[in-house]
Amino acid sequence: PLLANDPHLAPRLPAPWYLAHLRTPDWEVAGASFVGGPAIPIGTNGFAAWGITAALTDDTDLFVEEIGPDGASVREGNEMVACAVISERIAVKGAETVNERVLVTNRGPVITALLDGALPQALSMSAVWLRALPIRGFLDVVQARSFEAFRSAFAEWPGPTLNVVYADRDGRIGWQLVGQLPRRKTGNGTVPLPAADPANGWEESLVPFEKMPFLSDPATGWVATANGQPVPDGLGPFLGVDYVDGYRLARIGEVLSSRDGWDVAAAQRLQMDVACLPWRELRDTLLALTVDAASHPRAAKALGLLEAWDGQMAADSIGASVYQAFGAALTRRIAQAKAPKAWPWAIGQGFGQIVPRTLFSTRAMGRLVRLLREQPAGWFGSSGWDAEVIESLDEATRVLEEGFGTDPGGWRWGSLRPLTLEHPLGVRRPLDRIFNLGPIPMGGDSNTPMQASNGPMAPFGNPGFLANTRCVVDLGNPAASRFSLAGGQSGNPLSRHYGDLFALWQRGEGVPIAWAESEVAAATVATLTLEPAE
Repeated sequence: PLLANDPHLAPRLPAPWYLAHLRTPDWEVAGASFVGGPAIPIGTNGFAAWGITAALTDDTDLFVEEIGPDGASVREGNEMVACAVISERIAVKGAETVNERVLVTNRGPVITALLDGALPQALSMSAVWLRALPIRGFLDVVQARSFEAFRSAFAEWPGPTLNVVYADRDGRIGWQLVGQLPRRKTGNGTVPLPAADPANGWEESLVPFEKMPFLSDPATGWVATANGQPVPDGLGPFLGVDYVDGYRLARIGEVLSSRDGWDVAAAQRLQMDVACLPWRELRDTLLALTVDAASHPRAAKALGLLEAWDGQMAADSIGASVYQAFGAALTRRIAQAKAPKAWPWAIGQGFGQIVPRTLFSTRAMGRLVRLLREQPAGWFGSSGWDAEVIESLDEATRVLEEGFGTDPGGWRWGSLRPLTLEHPLGVRRPLDRIFNLGPIPMGGDSNTPMQASNGPMAPFGNPGFLANTRCVVDLGNPAASRFSLAGGQSGNPLSRHYGDLFALWQRGEGVPIAWAESEVAAATVATLTLEPAE
């Protein structure tokens, strides 16, 4: 079988993944390591292969704390309980040293300052990954010779929460949801609860691994994950609510079910697929709208371009740009109608630098499609759905004309929303010319298999997430397997390996990782030997 993987992270440099091949007397593994981590989350041991996507299950909760007059205690029941206090001294170049004082409650640290200094409440955070728990998971799967052995390794894996897919040379395939989850005393963690109430909080024991969902050798002949809800509500333990819409998974399943005879090249093409399923659901409803061209010339112009659009979020598509501009305009109007003050947060605005955006942004189009098809009465008060849609079409054209010219030939999606891989030092000129890569035309959006999300707050901004690494592992022919990075192996911008994989990544291609000893010998250009000190 084949195993294809392309998990999404922010478009950052150096690349967060590092391609590697490790060989020991007891095991061997090749694939993509996460820089700074001790394992290979995407890889193969020669018999089995595995890959990951973010599970988005809920292993973290916030609690509202009542801090005592001494500033170092919190209320629990009828008593004030002392907190542990951690003092962090941070030296700042050219400025005074900053002393950060962190309170640690029985639930976890108070993190309000990280979210937004204007928040009136003190919020503490409980997280499974803050507990002192054993970690095995990816450290043990390097020796797995069955799906059962592979699964069992993740009984000790506190996080991150992941969908892990599996394939092996015997033809078996599977999926396991990993990442230990809490058992809540009250509620489901979606709203911060008062920490002082002893009825709130977590049980000491976690959800047993045996209750975590998995799938083995399905009749469809394929397994796919794409950050969506893993199982229907009510089946098994509570897993979470904050998933992305199922459009990407639906498109992947549609393509996988449409043909046989898959090979590495075909899987790579699927990773680059930019078909827009929300537009399929939206098209008939929107194009049935009657627009008076004399009264609303811009709206009529937008509707004409959408009617001619093929539904592909391709880099050279004009209709894709109109679709995104219209979606952003109507999403904002829908949110403002019900939340005139809080609407930015309702469509994805985050809290401070640590959470700059939320998944509400990636689910905005799904909500728009549903509401536009249902058109609930009274949503916009005295205005109606047709009027708001026409105004949104008009706004879309106005935004495009004012920002990119009146000729639609200049509205190609990849030019309006290009991709730049950003280095932390590249935020200032002229360092951006040294450290950043791009801009380059980029297709896709939040709901296409080739994910490149923006969201309605900044539809033409740099993509917030993309597939920093892609791989397709052919277990029947390991030499045909291919790996790529958005960037390169080196973190040195003066190295030729800083961005030498970027062009391959843009084309959906990749490089092999030498596996057989003869292949390793042929590919070797330098050898570094590390010897223990005497």
